[in-house]
Amino acid sequence: MAEATARPVAIVTGAAQGLGRSLADGLGAAGYEIVVCDVNPVVEEQHGLAFLADVAKPADVRRVVDGAMAQYGRIDVLVNNAGVARPTRAGQDWETGLRDYEEVMAPNLRGAFLFGRAVAPIMIAQEIGHIVNISTDHVYPVPGERVWGHGGMDVYNASKWALNGLTLDWATTLRRHGVRVNGLCLGATDTPMLREFAGGVDADVIASWMKPAEICALLIELLEEGPSGRTGHNVGCWVGRPLSLDDSIEVGHRR
Repeated sequence: MAEATARPVAIVTGAAQGLGRSLADGLGAAGYEIVVCDVNPVVEEQHGLAFLADVAKPADVRRVVDGAMAQYGRIDVLVNNAGVARPTRAGQDWETGLRDYEEVMAPNLRGAFLFGRAVAPIMIAQEIGHIVNISTDHVYPVPGERVWGHGGMDVYNASKWALNGLTLDWATTLRRHGVRVNGLCLGATDTPMLREFAGGVDADVIASWMKPAEICALLIELLEEGPSGRTGHNVGCWVGRPLSLDDSIEVGHRR
């Protein structure tokens, strides 16, 4: 293993384009050594240590994490960003449902689980670290709005509620080791994934969406809280409302 770098090291999954790429670029500009991975070969054009890898495959996850340790000797931040969104609904045919379940749950939940479990022992040994799970405002809506089923997104929503469980349990387990775990619960953010999902949405609607750079600035602010900062929180990121860490709530609790 390499001697640990003096610069903090961040892994960002799903970093070939969109939000993941913006997060990786922003963290790099903020002074982090960057490790990125994606199933899209474009990721290999990224600055930093890049891996063509499937987050749902244990061997690929180990290759990324072990590669980061071999190169830098430490891992300070994991951003579980990789994921997909697609319309799915009860009432579809059986085979389509099975396919959708596997294709959505694999990156959204299994990938986050594998990466979190891979980096946790490293962060425990370091006695410092931060795992950030990219979630949705379907889990943490604007205060005053009820949590409701959007319809036509059953598998995606299930994956993010399950991710919420990982955030809560990991935060409780890892707190005593100096490791923080939080979620960013995003509303509509202008990414290729959302544009594809939304189809031919009006340009004025797209213009109202949050920008990936705004999410990155909030992420950096969250990381800069340091070891004594919040853990076990969901941070709300809502369209039309200034992004602020004040809009955070302990996972599993109501305001």
